[in-house]
Amino acid sequence: MEFYTLLTIFYPIAEHELQFSVWFLSENDCWNILTNKNTIYDKLNATSGHCNVSEVASKIVKPRIRPW
Repeated sequence: MEFYTLLTIFYPIAEHELQFSVWFLSENDCWNILTNKNTIYDKLNATSGHCNVSEVASKIVKPRIRPW
């Protein structure tokens, strides 16, 4: 089962450190932004980022209908 994951990125502007957050459908999608090249993380020259997995399921597997 997959859960919504919140990506938080910290980046500097002038003398301040700002942050923003984006929701993803899975933890894997979130980590891909942090580890791959030419993503928003690289373009902002971010200093750090992390993924927080929520308790809310983003994809639920429905049970099959049984013939009996």
